[in-house]
Amino acid sequence: MYTAAVSRRCPECSRTYEDETFFCGYDGQITIQEQEVSDFDPRLGTKLGDYVVAARVADGAMGRVYEGRHPETKQQVAIKVLHEDVAKDAVAVARFQREYEAAEEFDHPNIVTVHDFGETGDGSHFMTMEYLVGTELTGRLHELGKFKPAKMLRLISQLGSALDHAHSFGVVHRDLKPDNVFLEHTDAGDEVRILDFGSVKLQMEMGPKLTAFGTTLGSPYYMSPEQAMGKQDVDQRTDVFALSAIAWEMATGEVCYEASNVAEILMKIVNHEPPRPSGLNPEYPAEFDEAFLSGAAKDKAHRPSSAGAFADSIIRAFGLSGDHNHWKDQTVETIRAALAGTPGDADATVPMQNAVAAPGPAVAPANSSTAARNQDSGAPQPMAPAIQAPSHTPAEPASSGGSTMMFVVVAALLAIAAVAGFFVFGS
Repeated sequence: MYTAAVSRRCPECSRTYEDETFFCGYDGQITIQEQEVSDFDPRLGTKLGDYVVAARVADGAMGRVYEGRHPETKQQVAIKVLHEDVAKDAVAVARFQREYEAAEEFDHPNIVTVHDFGETGDGSHFMTMEYLVGTELTGRLHELGKFKPAKMLRLISQLGSALDHAHSFGVVHRDLKPDNVFLEHTDAGDEVRILDFGSVKLQMEMGPKLTAFGTTLGSPYYMSPEQAMGKQDVDQRTDVFALSAIAWEMATGEVCYEASNVAEILMKIVNHEPPRPSGLNPEYPAEFDEAFLSGAAKDKAHRPSSAGAFADSIIRAFGLSGDHNHWKDQTVETIRAALAGTPGDADATVPMQNAVAAPGPAVAPANSSTAARNQDSGAPQPMAPAIQAPSHTPAEPASSGGSTMMFVVVAALLAIAAVAGFFVFGS
């Protein structure tokens, strides 16, 4: 990331301002971020498309992101420009343009809005999009580790809704991962914006060429088994697999198939089953394991048919009614209250079933051999399905079944003690 300078300068009158002052108070001109001579960027102060490049925001592997301003409307946008060396790669440029063309079709609150695409004067390419304030999901995972269920449910619901919207246009993301999920800060909680639809159709069109050079589109940790095996029959269920991997990571704070190199990662995706999330985080019920496993099935025919359907299965796993389109708009506090069974939003607290599994070890489903792969790649694989202790949410009392079980256990212990006393004192 690039750390912004501490001041800006008006290009008209040369007055300087703090970095948060975007317009000159004397002549209304857009202020431009001041630079050090040793780190000079010639694009600052110039125009790309309809926007003035006002400040540097961030640097990534593919390009640099700037803050842009429209000289008349003063609209703030983000301008993404490919690095010079990346712009020389025809595949990278094609992917960049595809990202714009795909996102331009969409009109969804959880997919980033794009405005323009063009070529810079120095032969690179740029794209303008809505300006977002927040962080990538990757950063939030590093910060929080395991997510609380309420936060995970809100984000998975938004992702399911956004992916269904993209899929309705016949668009499959193919590279869904935490790096491509931006979280904008709002009063209701983090708001999802899916980024980078650059892999759309590109794998099918350029896959043989990429394979010949040993390159794979998509992050290996989140690739579906069909992608890992180089198959061409990729559809919306490929994104469902990646979404299940993201859900697993939010629940556990870990990557599902971890390995030291890409080959081992892909091998695990195709052949290994991940540990059950509830065994790594007792705040998640055994029903969540089953919902996750359906989305992570190695055979895509066994996965939910849509991202929204997968999100709905996650919601039901916690005993909530309503679908993802309802829960995506609820605040984290409302969802937390619904999970705890306390009065909150009247429409948001309608449990369908106990959110917590009955006491006893979790049993792997009969078809776990076909339904188990987590999505992508990354975390350690167990030798056998994890056995978990009974889990209860903090605000939920133990069930009456638990009291009955305790009584049975105590009675059994007393009986054993009586028998032992008989042999000790009666002999």
